[in-house]
This record gives sequence, structure tokens and C-alpha cells, in this order.
Amino acid sequence: MPEVQQPLAEPMQARAEEIADLMKLLGHPQRLLIACLLTERAFAVSEIEERLRIRQPSLSQQLGTLRDAGVIEGRRSAKAVIYSLTDERLRQLLGALHQVFCPSGVEVLVANAPKSQPMPNAAMAASAVFARVGVRRVG
Repeated sequence: MPEVQQPLAEPMQARAEEIADLMKLLGHPQRLLIACLLTERAFAVSEIEERLRIRQPSLSQQLGTLRDAGVIEGRRSAKAVIYSLTDERLRQLLGALHQVFCPSGVEVLVANAPKSQPMPNAAMAASAVFARVGVRRVG
């Protein structure tokens, strides 16, 4: 009896939901920027807030979503909570995104945002830079 070959797409199909969930998680500009920043090193909440210009209530919500998904973890250090990336797959995926969209690092997203108007959040910074390189938001 001839051996039946497995279609090449089958391994991807088996993990499609897991991959789609990870992509949905990164689908929010603030979560994407937070995760990108955490690829560099661990940061205290106050540092994340300052570097990405995400207001504290929104930052807490997005950190909670990332933490609940198991891709980041927080640890207490005195009065601060220090967050780090824990999912190696996410680190590799973000590394690829960095190479394509922001090879100079996430700081460039915020630094290159339009200076003519206040930057209320990191999502606007990401949108401005992505628009400049020809990436349009879908949905």
C-alpha cells in the first residue's frame, strides 16, 4: 500500500487557532508597542508609561491582557512592578516585525511621531510611522 503523504499545510492547520490568537493579541497598537519594548529588556510600569506615552489606566488594561495571555509576567521590586516578555515565540515574531518596520527600535516609533500635535497615546505614534512607510491599518 503506498504511503500517504501529509499535506504541507497540515502542521499549520493544526496550530492555526493558536497562531491567530497570538496575532489578535498583537492586533492592538498599544499591546504591540508594549511587547516590542519588552523585547529590549524588562521595564517598570512607570518606564513603559514614559517611553510609550500610554496613560496609566490604558497601560494597566493592556498589560493585564498581555499578562492574562501568558506572554508577559510582572514581578515586584520594592514599590514597582517590572514586566518582562516570557514567550520566546513572541520574541522571535517581534524580532521579525522589528527588522521590517522599525529596525532602529520601538523608541523610533514615538520619536518620529508628528511633533505638531500632542501625542496622547502610543497607538497614534505607531499609526503615524506605519502610515509613513506605507502600512495601512486593516479593519
